[in-house]
Amino acid sequence: MPTPTKKIHVYALLLPDSLLLDTVGPVEVLQYANRLGGTRFVMHFVGPEQEIDNSIGLPVTVTSLPQQVEKEAWVLVPGMMGEHINLQGTTVNQACSWLSQHQFERIISVCGGALMLAKAGLLVNKKCTTHYMHIEQLRELLDEQSVLENRLFVQDGKVYTSAGVTAGIDLALYLVEQQCGAAICAKIARRMVLFTRRGAQDPAQSPYLRHRNHVNEKVLQVQDLIQSEPARNWSQATLAKHVHCSERHLSRMFKQQTGMSSKTYLYEIRLALAKQLLQSSNLKIEEVARRCGFDDPRQFRRLWARYHNTPPSAFRQKKLTGQPS
Repeated sequence: MPTPTKKIHVYALLLPDSLLLDTVGPVEVLQYANRLGGTRFVMHFVGPEQEIDNSIGLPVTVTSLPQQVEKEAWVLVPGMMGEHINLQGTTVNQACSWLSQHQFERIISVCGGALMLAKAGLLVNKKCTTHYMHIEQLRELLDEQSVLENRLFVQDGKVYTSAGVTAGIDLALYLVEQQCGAAICAKIARRMVLFTRRGAQDPAQSPYLRHRNHVNEKVLQVQDLIQSEPARNWSQATLAKHVHCSERHLSRMFKQQTGMSSKTYLYEIRLALAKQLLQSSNLKIEEVARRCGFDDPRQFRRLWARYHNTPPSAFRQKKLTGQPS
């Protein structure tokens, strides 16, 4: 029997003067995931007022704040217009009261939405960020050390806060990668023509999305094949056969579009998989190497050393203690 699709209910909380892109961008990512992945995101657009004035003047109507939400539901809180967000007034107080009354599986903010989370008491002892224009206002509500600047987005437990506007799309892709896997995330980024998505508190681009800022269909197919089974022994002949061209032509195209060989690309994806296994499992280094397609753990360690100053065991320990890698 087919595996039943998991449903995740997502509540987008809209207030007057909402920045619509803060909502629409992440929701589009989730809708793409619905079409491509094994998770079903069920959207609910709610607010303390039914008619929502917004940044582009589009007539928007939402449903009233529900008294109950589903188990394991997520909440998305977008920002509002203006350099200084007014956190006083009936609608804000109603929204903050509603936020604090429910236990959400994921608490997500975009731009100035972090200010709402702070007022609702959901950012106590949490690392967080927001749009640069709202950093000082957020610091007034929280411990100054908790508010991080120059971050695309920050995850602290079940709370996810992001910087301005389009950063919400980056965050949504990250959430989809956590929930549905890197392959689905890469497909969404490709279909939305997004090429430079990054991970939480990570200055580097995601290896699953790096080197994909081109539109060559055959090279994209090869990248999809490698990402789908990174541990497989992908020879140039096998890849060329899959995309119906000669090995020589594929080699030339791949290098031209990505700046590297398909073999080097395969190694980068394998190392990305190794990082995931080191962070999420207690597997021995030898088993991590095997699952990533390295028959010899020494080969894995040599390749790892090309990209990292510390060995795999030290990388795992840093992640366990919350240190930057």
